Amino acid sequence: MEKNQINPFLFHFCKELSIHLESLANRQATIEPAEFAELVATATHEVLEAYSSGTIDLLAYRDTSLDQYKELAMKSIDSYAVTNEKIGKITEKQADLLEQSSAEPLISFDKINEKFSDIQAHLSDEVSRANEVIYTLLEQVKTLEIKTSLDPLTKTYNRYALHEHIRTLLEKEQLNFEIFALMVDVDNFKLINDKFGHIAGDKVLIFLAKLFKKALRDGDRVYRFGGEEFIILLNRTDMEGARMVAERLLMLCRNNKPLFQNQQITVTLSIGMTKIKEKDTIDTIIERSDTALYRAKNNGKDRLEVEL
Repeated sequence: MEKNQINPFLFHFCKELSIHLESLANRQATIEPAEFAELVATATHEVLEAYSSGTIDLLAYRDTSLDQYKELAMKSIDSYAVTNEKIGKITEKQADLLEQSSAEPLISFDKINEKFSDIQAHLSDEVSRANEVIYTLLEQVKTLEIKTSLDPLTKTYNRYALHEHIRTLLEKEQLNFEIFALMVDVDNFKLINDKFGHIAGDKVLIFLAKLFKKALRDGDRVYRFGGEEFIILLNRTDMEGARMVAERLLMLCRNNKPLFQNQQITVTLSIGMTKIKEKDTIDTIIERSDTALYRAKNNGKDRLEVEL
C-alpha cells in the first residue's frame, strides 16, 4: 500500500496546496505571510468540500467497501470539518507570527518549497507508520469476518463454525454420547438455477434451512458446508434415531415445495450419514459422509446412505 492509499486527505491537501503555490509563483517571486496562510486555509477548505460533496471517494484507494469503514471515515471528516473554524483562526495567528519573526516583509518561494518538501517528507514518514497500524487492523478485521459463525444467506452456521465445533468435540478424551453427521446435498441444483435463475436457487437454500431448523431438535445443528451442501450434526441419538431424522427430512422436502414467482419448485435431497468416533478427525468425518453422499447420488438420489 502507498501513503495515498491510506491517507487520501493528506495526499490531496498537499496536491491542492502545490497547485496554488505553483500558480502564484508563475506570476510573482515572493508572497506575503498573510497570503501564504490564506492559501493553506483555501486548500484545506477545497479538499474538505471535495470530500463532503463526494468528488473524492474516501474508499477509492482501499481494498474493502464495508459500510462500517465508510461510516468511520465520514465521521472522521465530519469531526475535522467541525474544527475547521479553529484552523482558520490558527492560520491568522500564523500569519501574524510570520510577519513578526521574518526579517524581510516578503517570503521567497524557494524557502516555501524547501519547507514544504520538509513537511511532505515528515507526513510521508508519519503516514507510513500509520499505514502499518491500519494494515494490521484491517487484517484483524478480515480474520474476524472469516470467523463469523453464521452463513449470511441461510442464517445457519457456516463452515468455520462446523470445524470449530467438531474440533471441540474431538479434543475430549471420550465422547459421552453418540453423534451422527449428515452430509446433505440438493439434487439437481444446477438445473434449478438454470431454469428459474440464481435468485430462485437462493430462495431454495433459505427454504431448506428453515425446514431443517423446524424439523430438528434444539441440540442439533445445521451448517452450510458450501454451495448447495449442508452438514447436520445430530446429538444424543442412536443409529435408528439418526435414520429416522434423515428419512423425515427427505419426506418433508418431497412434500413441501418452495414457491418462486407463483411456480412450485420440486426439491429433493441426497443424504450421506456417518457416526462420529473418538479417533476421528474433521477430515475423516467429512470423507465418510461424503462417500455415503456420492453413493446416494449414484443410487438414484432422493435417498439416505450410511458409511460406517
